[in-house]
Amino acid sequence: MISVYCSECLDGVAAAAIIFRHANLSNLPVVFGGFLHPESLQDELEELAEDSGKLFFVLDVSVSPSHLPLLEKAVQKNQLVYWCAYDENSVVPPVKLFDKARDNLCTAELVQQRFLVNDSVAKSLALLARDVKFWQVQDERALKLSDLIAAQYDPVLLLNALSRGVFWSDQFEKVHAEYFAKKEEAFKVLLGSLHVKSYVNYRFGFARSLAVLSSADACQKILDGHAGVDVAVVLFKDGRFVMRRRDDCDLDLRLLAELFDGGGKSFAAGAHLSQQVTKESMQHVLFKLDQAFRNFFVPTKQV
Repeated sequence: MISVYCSECLDGVAAAAIIFRHANLSNLPVVFGGFLHPESLQDELEELAEDSGKLFFVLDVSVSPSHLPLLEKAVQKNQLVYWCAYDENSVVPPVKLFDKARDNLCTAELVQQRFLVNDSVAKSLALLARDVKFWQVQDERALKLSDLIAAQYDPVLLLNALSRGVFWSDQFEKVHAEYFAKKEEAFKVLLGSLHVKSYVNYRFGFARSLAVLSSADACQKILDGHAGVDVAVVLFKDGRFVMRRRDDCDLDLRLLAELFDGGGKSFAAGAHLSQQVTKESMQHVLFKLDQAFRNFFVPTKQV
């Protein structure tokens, strides 16, 4: 049984839909294993490692050396068939087939070129993912599909539709319209909670987000709405925090995420705090992050 895991964004979902299509065209059984997130990857890989008898396909997920013991455990009872990482600095997991960033291609493009080179549906999925991944949107369905994912639309229903070439429908439109109204209200809460702090030559914008927003949308809203912010830091109620930098910022955000046992990519990373982030606890959480970041940029001298 093929079990597909991917990142919770359009690039990962489009790549997963391509694998679903490949499996269906080949008459192979396939299921959706779940989403994997940089800020909680350690815990998610621990769950994955407990599985057995599966053929794993992992898409748009990067790993660090600390994750390798869990993956070695996973391959004792399963097969890691394919892994695709967008981050060029990802270590190579114990997998039969591995692709990572090359020639400015997104994950869905890499998957399409490996498994369904001449398939028109797979090519269209890859283009939709590329639109959002590189912010060169030419098809509005790309942004609307990203909203559906953020709205937590049933991923199995979405993957089945996309793998058949159904990129939009009346049901999608209904869910999107409801989500869009909630999204606009959530943006007001986000920007209303913004705190800007400086570290050496970098300005960070910290804000609290409602769960309805995707981390990508929330970070981009801060960067678009405040020209003086170099790095957006978005905190969610469950303790997740995600960072995204501007294109012209050279800071490696993975190093900051690693302070809290997180990870990700150089331009976007995150971690999971041990406490909830609410309106009441925001100041305490900000103090904790602020102290850690200040010590990172200007280490405390040892006496």
